[in-house]
Amino acid sequence: MPNANAEAQRRWRQRQKEKRQQELTQATAPQDVFREPFFQVFPPDEQVSSQYCQSLELAGITAPLFEDDRGPEAYTLDDLDELEAKFVFGEDSGTSLGRAEVMIGCLIKAAEGLADEVNTYKRTEIKARLAEIEASDLSDPAKKKAALKEATRLNKMLDQLDKQVRWTFPAWKVTG
Repeated sequence: MPNANAEAQRRWRQRQKEKRQQELTQATAPQDVFREPFFQVFPPDEQVSSQYCQSLELAGITAPLFEDDRGPEAYTLDDLDELEAKFVFGEDSGTSLGRAEVMIGCLIKAAEGLADEVNTYKRTEIKARLAEIEASDLSDPAKKKAALKEATRLNKMLDQLDKQVRWTFPAWKVTG
């Protein structure tokens, strides 16, 4: 009996695996739904005054505008052949909408990478200040009290840097 149950479980897992694979193959953005090109719906004159452009400009980055229906492979600075571009950007990225979706992912990754570098820098500097406090002369009670207060403040900063933050975005990807 236990073998029959194990076999039933194995068949059920196989069916679930096949179902997931079928969903993944069908999980492409339905092109028949998105008929009007994204660059026409979000024209350059609206882009310039949008939060998208203004935020990048505040950061000193010239915002790329969507002026035609070319996908991300037409704008990348990496030398990718057609096969690599499909692998990197996905099958359905060859339009202005696909370019926007790829840009969203890349901007998130860029923000994550920059946040990691800033976090590492701040940790290094805070630890250096803590080491300076430990190496300092704490024989005077007033200096010791100030040093302990500063060490507490610095350790709270380190605790803050241990935390992860979460930002929410409206969903931008859909599947069939």
